[in-house]
Formats: sequence, structure tokens, C-alpha cells
Amino acid sequence: MREVAAEEIMPRWRNLAGGDVVEKTGPSDVVTVADRAAEVQLARRLAEIIAGSRVIGEEGVHADPSVTKHFASGDPVWVIDPIDGTSAFAKGETAFAVMVALVRGEELVAGWILAPVSGELHMGERGSGAWRVRHGGVERLPRPAVPTLSKELIGLLGRRHMSDARRGEIKSRGEAFAALQNVSCAGLDYPRLLSGSAHFAIYNKSEPWDHLPGLALASELGFVFSKHDGSPYRPGDNAGGLVIAPSEDAAADIRRLLLT
Repeated sequence: MREVAAEEIMPRWRNLAGGDVVEKTGPSDVVTVADRAAEVQLARRLAEIIAGSRVIGEEGVHADPSVTKHFASGDPVWVIDPIDGTSAFAKGETAFAVMVALVRGEELVAGWILAPVSGELHMGERGSGAWRVRHGGVERLPRPAVPTLSKELIGLLGRRHMSDARRGEIKSRGEAFAALQNVSCAGLDYPRLLSGSAHFAIYNKSEPWDHLPGLALASELGFVFSKHDGSPYRPGDNAGGLVIAPSEDAAADIRRLLLT
């Protein structure tokens, strides 16, 4: 990841030409030459690590949605978001990350989140904990301290595409918590959960490349996750939103206070 970021992403950061950024589904959904080049390189190099493994990348799925069938293959699958926060990257801002997950069926095997500008890397493997690499040191992350009362919890909430009526309802219901802050990009949000600076998150979209890397890490620190209605969230199942919470009890309270 560091090699690809150094070769394909950072040389283009704050150095994109006019034709290097194009819209996919609209002005807020863009892709750059750096996204595409990084995904090609990551896909090639990761596939070489595990014989028989498959690759599902954000840009690859945009070109051919049928590749998501690999989730059901039973083979190891690398899930790639070459640049999470592409809009910020295209504007020359620092709020972007490179994310990779390794899954097999419904098992989250491992996850990595790299912040190319700072060099900070979060990584974790099932059963081995979550770790942070920064300033030349490696540290195992402890389970963050989480308040027991909902009124002391800080949440991250996706508000895009909400109606004005729903925004007003959320504002009223949100008074049950210490704060409801806007989600950023998943590559920044999950490290906040891991550090304890936020305690839960609610997303309306649940694309696998956005969430599987972070969920692999958060699971190692005791976080639970489900769809908005409490049913299981599985790799490749993108309907129903996503709730990430520090415990099942907290998740139930969050759903009751905000989603029912």
C-alpha cells in the first residue's frame, strides 16, 4: 500500500490536470487517474500474495458490477478502495485514505487503512488485534473507553440525501447523545472509532470497499455492526445501511433513539 501510494497517488496529489478528474454518477462522485492507476497496481500486487485470491475494487465494480460475485466464491477476496475521499484528494485536501480488506465468505480476515499524507497506518487481523503504525513506531490499540450512558456518546451520522423533515427529526432525536457529527470519509471515520474520539457511526450507504477494511479493525476492538434494522450486514450486501456500535446494547439503544 505504501509503495503504490508513493508511486501512483502522492505524485498526483495537488498535481492533477483538468482531464484527470471525471464524474461517475454526479459532481459529488468523481474518479481520478490516481484512483484508477492505484487500483490496478494494488489488484496486481495483492493477487500475487495469495494464490487463487480474487479482487474486488471500487473502480472495477463501477466498470463491471458482476465482479461482486466473487464474495460468494469462497475464495479469499481482496477488497480495494484505492482512494477513499476522492473529492478531497482532487481538491488538494488531506482527508483521504487508501483502504484494503481481505475477506473469505462472510469472514473479515484482515483490514488496512493508510493515510498517505501523514503515513499513519491502521491494520488488523482476525484474532490478532488492531494496530497503529505512526512516527516510526507500532502500537497495539486498546479497546477504547466508551461511556455507558447514551447522553455521553459521540456519534458520526451520514446526512447526505436526507429530506429536510428527516434532518429536523434527527436534530431533535440527537439531543439524546452528547453530539452527532457528520461522517467524513470512512478512511477517517474508522480511525476515530478506534481511538475513542467517536463512539458509534451510522451510514446510509454500505459499499464493501468503504466499510470492510474498517469493520475488520473495529471488530478486533469489540465493535459490533448491523444494518439499520438490526439484521446482519454481509460483504456485498449493500442495502439497508450500516450501524457500528461499541456493544450490542449500545447498538439497540442507537437504533431505538435514531432509526425507529
